[in-house]
Amino acid sequence: MEDKQKVVLVTGASKSLGKAIASHFASSGDRVILGYRSSLEEVTHAVEEIKAKTGNEAVSFVKLDVIDRQQVQDAVSEIIGQFGKIDVLVNNAGVSYGGALIPSNPLEKWEEIVQINVMGTINCIHAVSFHMLLEQKGAIVNIASVAGLIGVDRLSAYSASKAGVVGLTRSLGKEYAPYNVRVNAVAPGYTEDTGMVERIPEEQMNEFKKRIAMGRLGTTREIAEAVSFLASDKASYITGQTLVVDGGYM
Repeated sequence: MEDKQKVVLVTGASKSLGKAIASHFASSGDRVILGYRSSLEEVTHAVEEIKAKTGNEAVSFVKLDVIDRQQVQDAVSEIIGQFGKIDVLVNNAGVSYGGALIPSNPLEKWEEIVQINVMGTINCIHAVSFHMLLEQKGAIVNIASVAGLIGVDRLSAYSASKAGVVGLTRSLGKEYAPYNVRVNAVAPGYTEDTGMVERIPEEQMNEFKKRIAMGRLGTTREIAEAVSFLASDKASYITGQTLVVDGGYM
């Protein structure tokens, strides 16, 4: 008998948007694995919080530094070995450093942003691809950003990296479609409780809000719902797309 409970892997899931995405899948009864890089205490707390909130005990975590290819492969092999499959991969892990012109940002920071945001996404997709393509089913949702579509002043490295995620999504959407594996992305706008927004001064943030048609920031729950939709059977004829969730900012 086929196990109808989906197995969902969310990277960078110990806090903020990643945790909200993991919680949303858990609330739907899915088996959710939170990938984390550094803080065991943080991810343990996140798992217990999600279990308490959703009543779903099928929530766990795995050590997963997205730029460590061997660790990514080991984590994916561990999940498939334990549960027999990965139905959904959400590539949420990402970093942003900004607030300065290019000459003021060390190239090492640029390299780190590209490595985590682009190569980290590729590493995770590469690790799950063989299983999904062989099974001829699966959904991958990448977290992009409006910054990758319009460019943001003093966030050039981050904007470039997220543009890379958008391009990757388009290409793999075509490449994997014959195998019934869908690849899409969500591009959040300015969203509450995320690291990028928290670093923006209040006065500047108020100016940004004036440019948002809906007049407010988004919530991590609203982003999570968009991710969940693209991963679901309701989006069975959608692939290679980037869904902008920005309250009309663009």
